[in-house]
This record gives sequence, structure tokens and C-alpha cells, in this order.
Amino acid sequence: MARVTLAGTAVALGLAFAAIAGLGDLVGAARAFVVLFVLASLAYGLAAAWVVRRPPAGRAAVGAILAAAVAFRLLLLPTAPTLSTDLYRYLWDGRLATLGVSPYRERPDAAALVALRDDVVYPRLNHPGWRTVYPPGAQLLFAGMARLAPRSVLAMKCLVLALDLATIGGLLGWLRAAGRPAAWVLLYAWHPLVVVELAGSGHLDAAAVAASVAALWAAARGRETMAAALLGVGGLVKLYPLLLLPAVARRPGRAGAVALAVVAAGYALYAGEGGAVLGSLGRYVAEEEYAAGLRVALEAVLGPVGPAGRLAARLLPLAALAALAAVVARRPASPERRARWLVGGYLVAVPTLFPWYAVWLVPVLAVAPAWPWLCFTCAVALSYASFAETVWRIPGWTVAATWVPLALGLAWGARRRAWAGARLGARRVEPMERTA
Repeated sequence: MARVTLAGTAVALGLAFAAIAGLGDLVGAARAFVVLFVLASLAYGLAAAWVVRRPPAGRAAVGAILAAAVAFRLLLLPTAPTLSTDLYRYLWDGRLATLGVSPYRERPDAAALVALRDDVVYPRLNHPGWRTVYPPGAQLLFAGMARLAPRSVLAMKCLVLALDLATIGGLLGWLRAAGRPAAWVLLYAWHPLVVVELAGSGHLDAAAVAASVAALWAAARGRETMAAALLGVGGLVKLYPLLLLPAVARRPGRAGAVALAVVAAGYALYAGEGGAVLGSLGRYVAEEEYAAGLRVALEAVLGPVGPAGRLAARLLPLAALAALAAVVARRPASPERRARWLVGGYLVAVPTLFPWYAVWLVPVLAVAPAWPWLCFTCAVALSYASFAETVWRIPGWTVAATWVPLALGLAWGARRRAWAGARLGARRVEPMERTA
């Protein structure tokens, strides 16, 4: 029965991904894409539920899961990224680096760069009036790819695919170290969001996720210094892996010093940039908006206050996230459980929630499954329905479908844990009452 269930869901997923690949421009076919993504999510949910409750044993089963995962990715690898144009910014930054031009100092629309504008990359750049927001590690990857395959979308996507496959390999090691069934790798390897955002859109978050998984694997084996260094490497590509320091180390101070030393070494390569090395990162944090939950709710309350209220709506969730990290650092829990609290808190608190941000949570859920969060990681892609709106906006039904099940699921889980704690306390008290 297990083989039939997994084979059937794999076929359904493959057909859904093939149909998505056949749509071409996913922005122009947003409604069809959302429908196909929902169907893929339903098939994925059935496969995930089966694997968690009845994980198949043996190398053959895991090999079949991995083979299907590779096939899903190959279906979307040749497609052009249309849901997001971030990949074109990677190509632009890499091209500038090979020409000795700093993407931290020069905006794509700068008059000095007119000669570099082409008809492949430049027209697809988002925020051409912004300098780059990507840290030095990402810039090194961009420059390396620009020298190997200039302006090649497929080559950049192949790099992302390689990093994605490295995450799967690291996840298998982490599952083994944590005492979990190897078949649980399916929760990441078959996840529709992972396949669409990495193999389809080519997001460099694959590098940050790979570093995070490697760090958590090292932490599960008690290698805290290595884990901290790996988070530093991830932080040089995308800053957010540094949030996992309380998850990988019992001594966050020492681990933080190691991670920051790695980050400092990377930024030292760009010391000549001075303060410009942050590019437009500050502007991104202050201005970028997309589908965030808590920020939107707070803006509804604080927005009438004016600019100060809107700024508070952005900063208060981040302050709460910092407080959560401090609490998690003191809790005696496994790395995967602490990571789930931290990454989940990040996704709730972040001022901007593009769907691919949730990819970071998926490998954590493969080791510490939680159904409300798994549902959430699929539902975040519903925000792409905004592309089908005549006037750009995120439909209210997608907001409800994303956040309401998560809130209800977490509340129900908390109540069940409270009931279980109360029953356990009653059992402990009863023998004492009899002896009294």
C-alpha cells in the first residue's frame, strides 16, 4: 500500500509540475498556476502524511523518493523564471563585478552604466533604482558564475539546483543524526514550494538553506563550532541564517563570535566599499512590502498614527523576534525544535514575506514535522494570485488561507499540550494522595 500511495502521489506531482512548466509565463497564467500548485500541494500533503505515519524502510524506498525529487526539478529547470526576477539581478551583479564595477555603489539605472544595458537582463531587473542588497558571499557566487557562463539563466539555475541537492544530502545526514526515518526527506524533496522557487525561479536562498541544514546537522552531532561557522557562511549569502545561532549552540556567545568572525572575514574582502557595502539593504527593510502577516495587522492599528506608527509596525515584530531568540537560547530543546520556533517566528515577524522565504522552514519540518507549519509553507504561494488582479493587490482569501489555518493549528496544538500536561500532573499527584 505504501508503494502504491507514494507512486500515485509522485505521478500526480510530476503531472502538476509538467503542467506548470507548460504554462510559460506564470504571471500571465497566474490563475492556472495557483490551481496547479494547490493540486500539487494536495498530492504532497497525502505523501507527507503517509511517510510521517508509516515511513517506508530500506534504501530502495529512499532511492525512489530521491529519484522522483530529481525528476520534479528537471521538469522546471529549463523554464524561464517569471514569478520572480531576482535571478536577473544575480546576473547583473555578477556582470558588474567582472567589469570592476561595484554593485554596492552603482544603481542599474545610473547614467554611467548605460553602455551595459542589454535586452536580456536589464529589462527584467526589479528595483533598477536600488543598489544591490546581497552580501559579499552572494557577490562572489555571482561573479564566479559570470566568468563561467555570462548572462546564462540556465547556468545560474544549475548552481541553485546543485545547492538544493546538497541540502537534500545534508538533510539525510541530519535525519540520521537526529534518529529520524530517512524517508522523511520526502517532506523537503517533494515540497511544491521548494521545487517551484528553486528549480523554477532559481532563488539563491538555496545557498542559505544548504548552509543552515549543514549547521543543524553539525549541531545534532555536537559540533557547535562547526555549526556556527556554517551559519556564518550562510550569513554571507543571505543574512537570516545567523538567526539560528540559538538553535545550534548551548553557548550562543561563543558560537556568535565564531559566526561573526566568518561574516567579518567575508566583508573584509569588500573593505574598500566602506559603508556602501550595505547597498540598498536599509531601503529594502524600510520600504519593501509583500504579504506579511503581523506587519499588516499592526499597520491597521498603528497606521492612523502616521509614519511613526507604520515604522513601529515594522520594528515591533522584529523586536519580538529578538526576544523569542533570547528565550529559545535558554530552552532545553533539540536543535530541530529550537530551529522550528526561530524560523517560524521569523516568517511571522518579517516585514515582507515573499513565498520563497518559507523554503527555509521546510527542511526543519522534515526533521520536526508540524502540520500547521507544513500547511503554511504551501499556502504562502497562494499570494501569487495577486498577479491575476486587474489592480495589483493580494486577495483577502489568500491572506485568510495562509494565516487562519496556521493560527488555529498552533492554538489547537498548544491546547493539546496543556491537556497532556494537566493529565500528567494528575497522575503524579494521585499516588501522593493515596500515600497521604
